[in-house]
Amino acid sequence: MAGTHASGRQVPDDADIAIGAGGSQHDDSSSRLETFGLGVSASILLGAVVGVAATWSLDAGGTPLLVALGLGFLFSPVVGLAVLQLRG
Repeated sequence: MAGTHASGRQVPDDADIAIGAGGSQHDDSSSRLETFGLGVSASILLGAVVGVAATWSLDAGGTPLLVALGLGFLFSPVVGLAVLQLRG
């Protein structure tokens, strides 16, 4: 490996094993974080859409919107992890 540290010294050869031959470790974690965020965003958006539809159809004020949006926020980490597992 021809890489060098910021100090100018040679990077050890076993650094390829820790990082992987294809790229840095940060590329993988960034991709996983984006996938998790996609699931979180989808859950919140779905809660908002269901809330608007329920508010429009039930004519019960803003309560259905708040409940559905709250459930979207509540379940967003679970949906984010599910999307991460499905795409990972």
